[in-house]
Amino acid sequence: MVRFTVAAVSLCVLCGAAQAADMRARFGPPPMMAAAPSWTGFYLGLNAGGGIGVSRSAFSIAGTTFATVDNALSGAIGGGQVGYNWQSGAMVFGVEADFQASGVKGTLATPCAGALCAIPLTASYSEKVPWFGTVRGRIGFAAAGWLLYATGGYAYARLDTAASATAGALTATLNTSENRNGWTVGGGSEMMLAPNWSAKVEYLYLDLGSQTTSYVFPAVATVNDSVRTHLHVGRAGVNYKF
Repeated sequence: MVRFTVAAVSLCVLCGAAQAADMRARFGPPPMMAAAPSWTGFYLGLNAGGGIGVSRSAFSIAGTTFATVDNALSGAIGGGQVGYNWQSGAMVFGVEADFQASGVKGTLATPCAGALCAIPLTASYSEKVPWFGTVRGRIGFAAAGWLLYATGGYAYARLDTAASATAGALTATLNTSENRNGWTVGGGSEMMLAPNWSAKVEYLYLDLGSQTTSYVFPAVATVNDSVRTHLHVGRAGVNYKF
């Protein structure tokens, strides 16, 4: 009886092992989970978009402001970017530099504000931003092939200015080209298109600081024009990750 029981148990064990082997042979090993795409690595890319902004001119004589006028700026932009991302879990940290060719420009012409003016004065002010760039840090959250990020850092630009002012029979003109320094902040989203390709949309606010221009009229008080420039930039682009 004991021998019969041992034989039956052994037979069941062998049958179970055979069935397990048969199931493994039939269905194979469980499928491997696909690895989530990683944002870590160097990348470079191209972008295009547009910018709008304002140059705010404050006209003053002897420290007293008599008129404030906004010069609306707008135009297309296009350029390239290079950067590096490092991903830890769902968090992505990075640094990016970009350089943009720009058609952003605007012109204003303003008369003196009547009784507020010490002298009859008209002035025109044209400003063009032929290029600008930024160097920024980035921090974002990645999930399902998407990256949402905030960004901010240093901004710089070239500003070409053509200004003139007329006071009675006297006229003063000034043409300058200068490099401006400021700061930028913004955000965007990026989507993986393929293992090495991604597409993005991005918004940046740029504050390019202020500059004062003086119009010197002989035998008449000097008129100062203090100008502060800021831009709103929207753009779309593609990146290739190495």
